[in-house]
Amino acid sequence: MSNGSVTTVIGPAADSPIPANALPSSVSSVSSASSWRHEPWRTSHAYKQTSTLFLTRRLAEALSTIEPIVTREPSPDEHGAEGVGGEAPPIASASRTSRIKVWSLYLTLLDAIINLDPDEGRSMFGSRRRRELISKVREGGIWEEVVRDGYGGVEGSVDVEVVINLATLLLSHAPSQTLNQQRLENYLSALATPELDVSARLQSEDGRTSAHRRPTAHGGGTDTPRDLDSRIKLLELYTLHVLPRNEEWEYAREFIGVSEVLDDERREAFLQMLGSLCEAEQQSAQALAELAREQDAQLAREKKAAAAARDAETVRVESQTSHRRTGSETDYGIESAPPGGPARAKPKAAAAHPAAGGGTRLSPTGTAAAPKKTKSPPATLYRRAAVAMANWQEVLAAMARSLKTNPLALLRMLAFLAGLLAVLSRPDVRERVRRVAGAGWAKVRGTVGMGVKVSYI
Repeated sequence: MSNGSVTTVIGPAADSPIPANALPSSVSSVSSASSWRHEPWRTSHAYKQTSTLFLTRRLAEALSTIEPIVTREPSPDEHGAEGVGGEAPPIASASRTSRIKVWSLYLTLLDAIINLDPDEGRSMFGSRRRRELISKVREGGIWEEVVRDGYGGVEGSVDVEVVINLATLLLSHAPSQTLNQQRLENYLSALATPELDVSARLQSEDGRTSAHRRPTAHGGGTDTPRDLDSRIKLLELYTLHVLPRNEEWEYAREFIGVSEVLDDERREAFLQMLGSLCEAEQQSAQALAELAREQDAQLAREKKAAAAARDAETVRVESQTSHRRTGSETDYGIESAPPGGPARAKPKAAAAHPAAGGGTRLSPTGTAAAPKKTKSPPATLYRRAAVAMANWQEVLAAMARSLKTNPLALLRMLAFLAGLLAVLSRPDVRERVRRVAGAGWAKVRGTVGMGVKVSYI
């Protein structure tokens, strides 16, 4: 036994006639592969290589380098297929410092993979592999994998730093924090309850020591100042982040009040922080509710305005239609007669338009005689000039009224004219305008010429 792994060396018996070199080579190769897999230098070498690959953003190579250290090798079953069991990974027999470093790097690598752009992640790992990694993190399977492969399935043996990293990973990517809360509660309960594993003691008596069985810390994991700080960080993560995400505000307040790890000063700080988070959550909920009410009110106003506009448009169309119908009947004073029959004069129209004066008269055939139009005399040059001067006066009066009501309009117009003159004073701008105008005029002439040709043809 070396480095926490059991290596079986098979040799010839004293009374066996079979020589030592006659043993199957497969047994020696399996033994050497197992011992090489659990060499301590291999774990540290894989950690350094993975760190270098991670820093250079070669995530696929980094994952393939660190996975053999932290995952269990599947063992073939009796039918030759690969089963779920197998030899414990090298991380199970590593030191506490190595375990914390390797698991922290592995979880950080998974977080970086999930945060990749979807297209980049698919090109780097493939669609199926990327979905497996994301599902393992979001559904909480990574926690079970760490406990099973790294700590032999003993919940309370997991290092506090690793638990903090696991909880942080699930807090960032899990859609629901229910599983995260259950895992943290199980871990805290396992820390407070010492483990009495009779089977592990019997195995140790038989000489088969488990490579991943570790003693549970007594005293709730607060034997050293470092353990105390880690435990306080874990409580902060649990009470100030996980429980509020699950709307467990009262339970978080009660847990902080009865915790034996926190002193009075830290307990008061935790309660103040929890109160601040609760108040911020309430304010955010109120702001969202107010925004939703404003949006609903705005939508109702828009619907009401649209309905009023439709009603007004309907009334306007009906009024125009009725006006046209009434005007047509009043002007002509007749009703529509059946084909081939004489038209009957309307009494109301006749009463409204007496025959005296220049009113409408009926012809002997029964149709209304159209009124004669008087021709207006042709406009002279003096009249045209008077009309033009009147129009200019109206324009100037309108401009004066506009300047009185909005004096800045004149300044804007003057600024625009000054800017236009400044731009046109540049030779390159004038040349460009001249080219554009020339090109446009050439196109117009070409179009007119083609039209003349087509018309001639």
